[in-house]
Amino acid sequence: MAWNPVPARAKACTAGTFAVLALTLSACRMPWTIRAIESQESASTGAPFDAAKFAAAIWDSQVVPAASAAPEFAWARGARGPMLVKGTGRVLEIDRSRNRLLLDVAPFDGKPDAELATGQIHGTALRDSLPFVQFSQFVNQVDFAYAANALDDRAAAAASAALAGVTTGRLLFFAGALDPGSGGLPEIVPVILSRGAARP
Repeated sequence: MAWNPVPARAKACTAGTFAVLALTLSACRMPWTIRAIESQESASTGAPFDAAKFAAAIWDSQVVPAASAAPEFAWARGARGPMLVKGTGRVLEIDRSRNRLLLDVAPFDGKPDAELATGQIHGTALRDSLPFVQFSQFVNQVDFAYAANALDDRAAAAASAALAGVTTGRLLFFAGALDPGSGGLPEIVPVILSRGAARP
């Protein structure tokens, strides 16, 4: 009879241990996900960000409806950050050197309540007032800044068309981004702008 160095009891114990271990591993879910790593070359060959195309794609479908549904300007008094507002204002002064209109917003009291941006617009108030435009959508801070510039360009173009020949005393309906600023009058970056008190 051949000599067996492993007793039968030890064999059974070893087999049972391996069976339990196999069942345990098969029941476990791995706490990580395996993904292919994109090569540096393919990551750097993507098309450059087209800010104008981005702004055009969301302007009519998202920006204009959001501005149209904004709360009234009076409700936003004391706002601490950019937000969308709408209202009716009377033109008190046209400052062509700064591309601004001074507005007395209803209820009218003859005093300026806000500045309406009418020419080249600089800032991020419009972008930052839109809840559907977030930094996480962009590759980097530069593209995020370009998106703000492109949205401002769309707003400036809309204001230029609506305000051609406007005079003091005229009523304007506006809807756009309110920038409370750090002092002085808040600024409104228009998205919707039309003459008269009626909403377009």
